[in-house]
Amino acid sequence: MFQPNPPAPKAMPDAELNSKIAELQLQPDGLVAAMSLIEEQSRLRQEDALALSKWQLEAQMHAATEPAPIEPLSFQDPATLSPVTAAPEVFEFPVESIKAETEKEIPAPTTSTEPAVIESVNAEPLIAEPVAAMPVQSPPSSEPTSSPERIEDIVAALNASYAEAATELEITESVVSEVETPSVDISPELQASEPEPVPSSIQKEVTTAELDADSEDESFSDEYRPSPTSTSLALSWSWLAIAATPMALVVAAVIKDTGASLAQAVILLASVLLVTSLMAAVGSLASVRASSSLTVVSRAAFGVWGNALPATLVLVAKLFWAAAFVYFATRVISPLIFNQPWFAGVAERLIFPGEFTASLFVLVPLVLAAAIISVLGGQVILRLQQVTTVVTVIGAGSFVFFVANSYSLQDLTQGEALATSSLIDLALALIALFGFALLTFAGDFARKLPVETPGAKVFFLSFVSTFFLPLIVGVLGLVWLFMAGDSLGSSFTAEVLATVAGSAPVWVFVVFVVAVGISLLHLITASMYSLAGNLIGIVKVPGWVAGVVISVLLLVAVLLPSYLVAVSTLQESVLELVLLAGVVAAAWAGIFISDALSRSRGYHEVSLTREYGFYGRFNVANLLGFSIAIALGFGYLNGGPQLSSWTGYLGDLTPGIFELAGSNIGIAMAFGLAALMPVVFGIPRIKKQEKNLLELDQRRQELKEFLDAVQ
Repeated sequence: MFQPNPPAPKAMPDAELNSKIAELQLQPDGLVAAMSLIEEQSRLRQEDALALSKWQLEAQMHAATEPAPIEPLSFQDPATLSPVTAAPEVFEFPVESIKAETEKEIPAPTTSTEPAVIESVNAEPLIAEPVAAMPVQSPPSSEPTSSPERIEDIVAALNASYAEAATELEITESVVSEVETPSVDISPELQASEPEPVPSSIQKEVTTAELDADSEDESFSDEYRPSPTSTSLALSWSWLAIAATPMALVVAAVIKDTGASLAQAVILLASVLLVTSLMAAVGSLASVRASSSLTVVSRAAFGVWGNALPATLVLVAKLFWAAAFVYFATRVISPLIFNQPWFAGVAERLIFPGEFTASLFVLVPLVLAAAIISVLGGQVILRLQQVTTVVTVIGAGSFVFFVANSYSLQDLTQGEALATSSLIDLALALIALFGFALLTFAGDFARKLPVETPGAKVFFLSFVSTFFLPLIVGVLGLVWLFMAGDSLGSSFTAEVLATVAGSAPVWVFVVFVVAVGISLLHLITASMYSLAGNLIGIVKVPGWVAGVVISVLLLVAVLLPSYLVAVSTLQESVLELVLLAGVVAAAWAGIFISDALSRSRGYHEVSLTREYGFYGRFNVANLLGFSIAIALGFGYLNGGPQLSSWTGYLGDLTPGIFELAGSNIGIAMAFGLAALMPVVFGIPRIKKQEKNLLELDQRRQELKEFLDAVQ
């Protein structure tokens, strides 16, 4: 039976929905509840639109087929009527004609429970509820109450109402898709032209705000925006380019210079590389799960707002590491230029000292070239990684061939054993310089892999690429140094290229110099690329601006001290800065690695950029543990006399600890204490977050199945 009043809407009005969304966002799990509410209200609005369209159809058909009122006629004698009026012509109502016109737009009635499909004016199928067939009755009067034009108007209005309902359905699908899959990029033109099924304020707070964020690169410019690589094997190029560097020979020489025996040196080198490779593998795994750099992924451990302090401190530490890499690269290459015949004439025309001028000739082109490559990013860096890997492997292979043909194992000496505390000191110093730096680099390369890449595969490739090759080069370098004995002494550490030039053939020297140069260029490029990406993650600036800022900072940080401070004093200061930065990095790495290993699922990318997401604004336990771990690390770091003389305040209470465990034991303590915090206080929180993510995935799948069925 026809109802004269339109159906009451089931969905909330805009004002009430706005208020409800604002209330939910203040709750801990408000994001999930808000998205569920939007899904429900979108479905109810769709049902309201279809119900209204059905009611309009029934109202129009009822108005078209309702009998016209019959006016009372005065009685007349049939005898007085004329022949024409006494026998009027019978008028036949064109029912078949009306049915034919109607069937052009409205499908035939059906008793099936499946919805009928009505073709709209744009030839797109619109879903409509089944409408019961209404009988067409002939009017009792001699004049028709409806015409084909009237029926066409009704059908046109009906199609318009169904088109409006279909538009509501399409908007609902779009909004739900935006809420559930925020990584989809929508152009500003499409956002401007697309109608809104919910109020604009809600669209801004819950959906559009999420679409504006890119998962790691939500704050990255186009130069640093990741594009997924074709295969996970591409990750190996980045690690091989770093691992194959001939600088592993320098590390081996540093270990030998401490006075360690051959067995101790091999064990120490293997231990340092094992820890470094595990850090790189864990960092790569976490970065793939979130498609973001590690300074963004760490928001899951510290909170979106709470991560600001750790990320800034890590950025400063990475700046120290990059400056150290640039400084050591300058110290390796500059003697080669300083000893050239043409350099003396050039140096006389300049006001700077000769050594500083040689460093200037190396530093400025090296930093500028690295800055240009890092700003270009993408395929340019990938090609640099590939070239670096090939060249450095050839260079290392040539050097190994030279050693194998020039020395005998009979000349191999074992050396004397070194104290355990000295070995621990050296191991922690190397981990502070290379291990934590490699950990922070991990996310800058692995984030480009597809999210569906198996985690075990990423872990395996990262570990293998960073462990075996430098271990082989380093061990062979140790064997060579112990076979050469006093003929090389400490000259290899002080002047690497000059020592190789004096002990190897020309072709070996040339290949070795090219390999060292390109590997140092790649190492500095990777440092600047990572620094620029982290800077953009904290302060939203264009990529080229970040590259310029990092270049200027590195040039000032290296050139100014090199000009004002003596070489020996500057080297000690650089090592002290590395140790200080290592304490901060150890505290951050301990919390990050422990939190990452406690998770069994990927990260929710949008929640890494919004304080009302799964990870919240602050993680008080981890932030407090981070601060205490830094204080503990500095307290047990027996620093040098220049920049770190204030450290060791806790070790003074137990002076025997430095003799037993070494001067740098504070780095290990900071890492250990920080790693305990997510285990002791964070497991329930992590499990709750993963449960919410699982429920979100289930709703996404259910919604996808529903939309597929509707379509």
